[in-house]
Amino acid sequence: MGDRISISFKNENDESVVLFSHWGGMGFYKTAIKYLLGLKKALKKKKDKVYEPLDRMEPNTMMIDFIRHITKDMKRVESDLYLGATSNDGDNSDNGHFTIDVNEDWEAD
Repeated sequence: MGDRISISFKNENDESVVLFSHWGGMGFYKTAIKYLLGLKKALKKKKDKVYEPLDRMEPNTMMIDFIRHITKDMKRVESDLYLGATSNDGDNSDNGHFTIDVNEDWEAD
């Protein structure tokens, strides 16, 4: 049995690839929201004037950084996570797909 879900990040008209989790469930979604809130907080504190894609919250770069964030302590990503071009490219049948708009006001649970 799984607890399937998928997420993507969106900034205006740009949307990232979709990240699917076989077992993550709604906790996976909450982890993505916490990641976004942490990123926003870090960007507010940033003092230098160099703006990288992550500073601009470009969705595909955010997705790569989110994957780094959730897998940093793993020796190998063996299962559970996979990518798709759209929310129809994998199985999110338990919890559905969530598009996380970086411009919305999110709150941590």
